[in-house]
Formats: sequence, structure tokens, C-alpha cells
Amino acid sequence: MRESRKRARRRRTNRAKLLGIGFLALVITLIFSVRAAATANAGTADSSRTKYYASIQIEKGTSLWEIAGDYMTEEYNSAQQYIEEVMQMNHLESDIIYEGAYLCVPYYSSEQK
Repeated sequence: MRESRKRARRRRTNRAKLLGIGFLALVITLIFSVRAAATANAGTADSSRTKYYASIQIEKGTSLWEIAGDYMTEEYNSAQQYIEEVMQMNHLESDIIYEGAYLCVPYYSSEQK
């Protein structure tokens, strides 16, 4: 009888150890998963982005649509919205731009400048 009690106690102790080890493994896995997800999201659109401005010189044949293609970022809903902001910033009354002129254009970046 004594022997069966010892075996039963040993089984309970072993189960408790296994549950503790399983729980510890689960916690460690969760910690690494959260850290990996945070690292994977670094530098994505969700990270902080700052609006900057650049001065560019217009080359022959360049249009505002080409400039939008080069400088527009995902913060803008459309090329038209970007072009309208460029026109407003540069006090343009039409979308006609001239070779040699300078324009101030906005863009967003996650790099600190």
C-alpha cells in the first residue's frame, strides 16, 4: 500500500513539473513572438514618418505628374492631391512649369534628417 502511495505522489509531482515546464515554454514562446513581430514592423508605414521638403530644379520636359511619381509617398491619396499641394506651396496658378525654375516639393521619410 505504501508503495502505491509513493507512485501516485511521484506521478502527481511529475505532472506538476511537466505542467510548469510547458507553461514556461509557452511564456518564452510568446515573448519571442512579440519581440519578433515588433522587429518585423520596424520601418514600415506604421512607424513614425516626418514630412520634409526638397528644392528641385526643373529639367526640360519635366511635368508635375513626373515629379509626383518621383516624390509622392503613400501619405497622399492620389497624384492629383500631391500636385495640388505642390502648386499651392509654389504659388502656381496652372500646372505649367518651366525648365530651369525651382520648385519646393514635399515628401515623407522615416529617416531622421
